[in-house]
Amino acid sequence: MHESPPPAVPALDAALTKWERHGRPGLPENGFVLSRPPGRRRRGIYRADTGAPVIEPEGHILRMAPSPDGRSICVQLAEHADEDAALGLVDTASGALRLYPRVRCRYDPVLWDADSSGVELVAGRSHGLVRLDVGTGRPTVSAVPPDTRLRLFPGGRRGLLAESRPGSPSRLVDRATGTELAAFAAIVRALPAGDDIVVDDGARLQGLDPDSGARRWCWDDPDLRITSFAARGQDIVAVGVRAGRSVLVRLVQGSVAAEREVAHRGAPAVATGVSADAGRFHVLIEGPVLPPRVVPAEDLLSDRPAAVGPETPARTERHVFTAGDGARVPVVVTSPVGAEGPAPLILTCYGGFGVPSLPVFEPTVPAWVEYGGRYAIAQVRGGGEHGPAWRQAGRGPAKGRGIEDLAAVARGLVEAGLTRPDLLVLAGASHGGVLATSCALGTPDLCAGVVSTAAPLDLLNLGAHPLGRRWAAEFGASDTPEGTEHLRRISPLHRARELTPGTVPPRFLGIVLAEDSRVAADDTLAVADALRRAGGSADVWRAPETGHGGNHLDSLHRLGTTVLGFAATTTRTVRTHPSTS
Repeated sequence: MHESPPPAVPALDAALTKWERHGRPGLPENGFVLSRPPGRRRRGIYRADTGAPVIEPEGHILRMAPSPDGRSICVQLAEHADEDAALGLVDTASGALRLYPRVRCRYDPVLWDADSSGVELVAGRSHGLVRLDVGTGRPTVSAVPPDTRLRLFPGGRRGLLAESRPGSPSRLVDRATGTELAAFAAIVRALPAGDDIVVDDGARLQGLDPDSGARRWCWDDPDLRITSFAARGQDIVAVGVRAGRSVLVRLVQGSVAAEREVAHRGAPAVATGVSADAGRFHVLIEGPVLPPRVVPAEDLLSDRPAAVGPETPARTERHVFTAGDGARVPVVVTSPVGAEGPAPLILTCYGGFGVPSLPVFEPTVPAWVEYGGRYAIAQVRGGGEHGPAWRQAGRGPAKGRGIEDLAAVARGLVEAGLTRPDLLVLAGASHGGVLATSCALGTPDLCAGVVSTAAPLDLLNLGAHPLGRRWAAEFGASDTPEGTEHLRRISPLHRARELTPGTVPPRFLGIVLAEDSRVAADDTLAVADALRRAGGSADVWRAPETGHGGNHLDSLHRLGTTVLGFAATTTRTVRTHPSTS
């Protein structure tokens, strides 16, 4: 295992550095934003109106929650990139931070008192209900039963409690009265909207009476995957994905008042979040070569003609290719303007847990395009781009379909003249790394190389990973002979060990993350060892100070230059200066 990254390609390093300078803004929340401004290496908290810094810590802020009066901000701050955070309180006037190292949390919802005197959360790492008194700074902790998951949401006089137990519906309880308002298959989020409580159960939005729990309205659109929503009075703006595209929907008391595909200056874009603050809705939008920015939702939902945007260095197009069983699999391809004929192409996907794969801004994409390459995102079955049936068609015992879809897209890109097998590199992170590696090793003549980042590559040993027991439903269980055989067929490690003698496998780069709290490194090392034994080229790099969640820009830059450098050397397109295209 290499502790230092492979040598960077200077032209790619320079292009990546240029695009990284754009930063990543955050959505305003009660007058504050959690963002990485242009030129900064890490995220901090800033005032939304002036951009003045409140706190710029060395660590990783997983989540922030400003108090109603704006005098304090509750933060979840991790010292490392392992997503193991300590609870903290920030004084917004001085920027002083008071940490509570014994209260460990991880993206847990936070609930403030209406008068800002205290804040509560169920700390997932500490498994306790924690309350902080802002005046005294004193925490109190109540135990939570080990088989119960609790979360707090705003609503009612003292907030709402979502309670989930294995095998049982999730209950929504009014904390002021102890009354169970309703039960759902799941509770993703709840928040007040005018006189209603709105609950996202993972499939629909429902408006409830806050006293009785009676359902006042239900908005159910099975073709739309909701990814974010915010409320202002009775108005709700939801961000979602329909038919592989990003859409914005405005609801009034559960009825659709407006819906638009997300676009910026006439070109398709992706909305990655929405918030309600300072009397209006704000949406974070981005695209493959569109750096992220926050815009008013009214601009995106308006019927006004879009302003003509400046020319971009790339064009993004949508293609659809047919899988072996007849399924039509979309792929979004970003290419240099004017590019013709086969070009070096990085093909990636995610394809699991119902997570949509959309063409968002990632500095490696415009850097690779500036270098003369193409970048493609396949929307394979198992992802959340095309409704629940698409997600179920690549889940559990059907997980192999996502791998087959990726192979069909790769062949389609070659047949369309956009690339060649010797110019094609598959790449995937986490779940996407499983699909990419399994696809590359199952069809060795398909591509020149494959990059796997932080992926569980031995599907028969998921329990060896810190969170592996949670993934059985996604990949398929191994508690029956049929289940074991299914996992063996698609497992990247077993495909590496069962390569036909004489087969030359694609070049392999396995990236493991030094501070990963979800995926262990052993599988990646085993795959590399098996490929070397088969006569292939395989390297493993351990990325320092890098975890599975948010990372500082230094870590992201090392990852980006490593993946792009591997793609350039594997496709034998290394050059010293960026393309002028």
